[in-house]
Amino acid sequence: MLGLKVLVIVGFCVAASLQDTPFTKCKTGGPPPESLRIKGCNTTPCKFIKGTDIKAEWDFNVVADTDDLHPKVLVKVAGFTIDYPLPEQDACKSLTNGECPLEKGELVSYGLKMPILKMYPSTKLHLTFSLVDQHKNTQVCFEVDAAVID
Repeated sequence: MLGLKVLVIVGFCVAASLQDTPFTKCKTGGPPPESLRIKGCNTTPCKFIKGTDIKAEWDFNVVADTDDLHPKVLVKVAGFTIDYPLPEQDACKSLTNGECPLEKGELVSYGLKMPILKMYPSTKLHLTFSLVDQHKNTQVCFEVDAAVID
């Protein structure tokens, strides 16, 4: 009986961890992902803990043939919008399903690891994530509300 209870609890935890994260379409255009999964976030605002990494994955359909992809992250905080440079600028290296070159119509997945430094202030923010190819085509774009917390 105890084994069954443990199995049910583990199954529930796994299912909860795989739930999609809500997002909005980019105001600047670009196709949204098919699905988005930010670890530990199934409601917004997502809570990002200082000193940890954001881990996320999203699935998207390639809109145009491309040899390479570059991530673009914009952070809007206190009325200011700034570029947030990710440590890995070659998004092809972070594809978890698929590989470059990519063909139009292909369904691929991108895995994100983004540090939240301890020095960041505790604040609410609005994030815009996109992947852009060498021809400046936005292959995927979405927005998420979040909060940096201790």
